[in-house]
This record gives sequence, structure tokens and C-alpha cells, in this order.
Amino acid sequence: MVDSNLLSFFIVLQVVSFLLTWKFYVAAGRKAWEAAIPIYKTYVMMGIIQRSRWQTVLFFIPVVSNVMTIVMVYELLHVFNYRKLSHTLLSIVTLGLYLGYINYTAKLNYVGKSEQNIKKTVGELGSSLIFAIVAATVIRAFTFEAYTIPTPSMEKSLLVGDFLFVSKMHYGSRLPVTPLSVPLVHNKIPLTTLDSYLDWVQWPYIRLPKISTLNRMDPVVFNYPAEDIRPINMEGKVRPIDKGENYVKRCVALPGDTFSVRDGFVHIDGVKEVFPDRAIPQFNYRVRLSPDFNQKLLKKNYDINIQEAQVSPFSNQTVLPAPITAAEEISGLAGVQKFEADIATEPHQGGIVFPNTQHQEVVRWSRDNYGPLYIPAKGATIQLNEQNYYTFKRVIEMYDSPEMRSLTKEGDAYLLDGKPIKTYTFQQDYYFMMGDNRHMSDDSRFWGYVPEDRIVGKPVFIWMSWDSFGESFMEQVRWDRVFTTVSGEGERKSYFWHFVVFVVLFSIGNRYYKKQKAKKAA
Repeated sequence: MVDSNLLSFFIVLQVVSFLLTWKFYVAAGRKAWEAAIPIYKTYVMMGIIQRSRWQTVLFFIPVVSNVMTIVMVYELLHVFNYRKLSHTLLSIVTLGLYLGYINYTAKLNYVGKSEQNIKKTVGELGSSLIFAIVAATVIRAFTFEAYTIPTPSMEKSLLVGDFLFVSKMHYGSRLPVTPLSVPLVHNKIPLTTLDSYLDWVQWPYIRLPKISTLNRMDPVVFNYPAEDIRPINMEGKVRPIDKGENYVKRCVALPGDTFSVRDGFVHIDGVKEVFPDRAIPQFNYRVRLSPDFNQKLLKKNYDINIQEAQVSPFSNQTVLPAPITAAEEISGLAGVQKFEADIATEPHQGGIVFPNTQHQEVVRWSRDNYGPLYIPAKGATIQLNEQNYYTFKRVIEMYDSPEMRSLTKEGDAYLLDGKPIKTYTFQQDYYFMMGDNRHMSDDSRFWGYVPEDRIVGKPVFIWMSWDSFGESFMEQVRWDRVFTTVSGEGERKSYFWHFVVFVVLFSIGNRYYKKQKAKKAA
């Protein structure tokens, strides 16, 4: 079903566009009606401004179209001899009204394109910059995007200071939903507190064909869906689905799973989780060290930073995050007097967990003993009851429809937008995400499900890793992580020196080729 507001916006946009430009078409030797046909008019315009016809496609890629529209306005004015940048700026500032003013008041004279004048006015740098912005925006939207790990929620699998490439293609590239956005930034204009987008127009959620399915235990980047109820260093607003803060966690439960946590370990349908080779989960451990214990051993042998020690919110003991695979070995070290997992055994220990709220207790779970909880699957139907009403209320109201809805309970009756319902069928898949650093992760245990339309991509490659606790430059660069893949079998392998050798050989070969070419020319 086409959104009525979106359809209305599209119609108004087409009508206004026709009214502002039709005389330009006529003056260029085209027919007035050609300015009124969606898509075709853009194809014709490419001929008028003497651009390659294939670039018509760029005008229908959200966000990229913003840049291309500015380019089109500049070049349309240019071919009619309005070649000062002030004309373009006035057209942009007035949202096209200045273009309409010229359209109706000036005697339009089509003179064609002057590459020399464009180079003089915009310059080689300007033209290259526009091309780079368009190309980078397309790459960022549909293929790969660079991210940095800012928090320790995924340690020791993904570390603070890891610089990642995230593949948008693995789970299917999501087309931009918010087209009125500044290119190459996420939800804030750099160095300001201003949003980088306008949410006046929202395109429907569409995802291109995927390379692979989202599997249990995959690391995933997604848009945080709960900023309005659990703002962590955020403004606490409802953002468009593609403008929520970027989070990276591990997908621990898929649509249709029954999820639970027992003493810190995830169980799916009653079966304990099995971590992939490169996943290194951490717990907080209650620790007591003797005064003569060499704390540098923890950093050297286990990459544990003693500076990260803190007080447990419920046991009031000093705790230190450490890999669960090293816990037994560390507890046996001389000088380690105590080293035991800081497991939350009582309800509500470790924070308010979903679906509880500050004002509503629905379950008596904790971060380490949680569930069972059903993960909604697209097409699955549930019978609404008092037990699941609070669990699925936010899903039904906020996530499962393009428009916000209201689910209320009156006695034993359930009303969706005022209409009584007894059952509900989910419209999309949902996932449950957790950090590998199980006691230092803000994840689905605290704010609930991640809708399928919030999935961004899969981390695939670490191109740099920086350890701020290192004592020298050589120790600050984690050389064993540079140019490594995120997932895979066996231990992580660096391809950095392979890359260096390739660059050197390519440079030598390229220089040799140029010399040979110069000799032949001589």
C-alpha cells in the first residue's frame, strides 16, 4: 500500500517542478508536456544540460538526488547563460522560486554548455569534489561504510579503537528512508548539535536482495530503536528508522526463537549458546589482588586493563571485566586472592530489564537470569493476554507499522487504535541483540527487540586497531588485528604485510609501465 502522504508529496513535487521549468524545455527546443512526465522529464533534462543520459538514474537514489539536483540547477542556468554562482545560490535558497521567476519573466536564450566557463567558475577541484561526494554517497549507502568501536560492549571480540568496514550488502542494502539528508554524515552535522536531516518526507522501507541471511551469533550493526525510552548520551527523541544511533552487538536470537539467559549464558529453545571461533565473551569478575601482585601481567597476558575496574552496582565489590576463557587461569595466579563471576542471581539486579519499566514490573528477571522470551517472526500470530501485552505493546505501536499506533487494555479487552482485537499477526521479523561483554553492554535485555528494518549491515573487516592504554606507539597499534577479518574459522590472521607487498609491487610495476610507454612515445 502506498503511503497517502508520500503520494501527495510526490504529486505536488511533480506539479511544482513543471510550473518552475516548462519554459526552459520549450526554449531548448523541447515540448512543454515533456516537463510534466515523471522520470522522462529528467531524461530529457540530461539532454538539455548536455550530460550523459545514464545519470538520470542518480536522481532517483535518495540523498544522492539532493546533490544531483543542485548540479542540475547550476547547469540548467548555465546553458541559458545565467552563469554566475549567485543565480544558483538564489535558486537553492528560495527552494526553486528564483528559477520560476526566471522561467516566467526572462527571455530565455539557449546557448549550450561551455566546459571552459564551468572550469573557470567551479574549477577542477569543484567538479572533482562533486563527483567524489556522489560516488562516496553511493558506496556508503549500498556497499561498505566505515565505523569505529567507541564502547567496550563487544570486548574481547571487537575492541574499543577497532576501525571497521561494515558490509551493507550481506543482509541486503537498505535504501535510504530519509531522502532530505546531508550527504556523508549520519544524524548530526559535524561540529554542531544540528540534525543532518529533515523528516518531512519518509520513503517506504525497501531492502535490496541479500548475499547471506542473518544468522544466530553474527555481529550486526543496527540503528538503535529505543532512544525515546532509553537515551544513552542521546537526545531522547524518536528518529527515522535509518537515523537512529549506530550500535554493534551480536545477534543471539532469531525470529521464532525462545530466548533465555541462565547464570549469564544464553539459551535458545533450552540449548546453551555456542560461540564462534573469534567471539571472546567477557563477564565482570569480583576481584581481590594482593598488594604485591604484578598488575602488568593482566595486560600483557590477557589484555585486561586494571584501569577498567569498578564497583558492582549490586554486590558493592570491585569488579574487573575479563574473558570467560581466561577466568580459571587468572584465578590460579599467585597474588589473586579472589576472582569469581559477578552473576546477578536476584530479580532486577544489574538494572531494569525489558519488558519492565521504571513504573511497571512485568517480570522478575535480571541481566544474568532472563526469560524465557519469544522473538516475534513475520507472519506469526499471537493471542493477546495479560502476560504478553506489555512485552509486545511497543512492537505493535512503534515498530510494526509505518505509522505510530495505540494499543490499550480495557479490562479483558485489547484495543488497537480504538478497535477491539484478540490476536495480532507480526508484519516483520525481530531479533535479540547482546554485547559479548555481558556485564558492560546496553543491549536488548534492557530495551527489547530490534526490528528487521533497523538492520544496517555486518562488520567484516578491521583495517586499524588502536589501544589507548598502550605505553608507546608500537604498543598502541594492535598489529595482530590490523587488516583482519571480523568473522571466520580459527584464529584471526593479519593481511597487513600482504597488502604492503602488493602496494610495493604495484608501484614498481606501474612505474616500469610508464617508463616503457614513454620510451615508445619517444
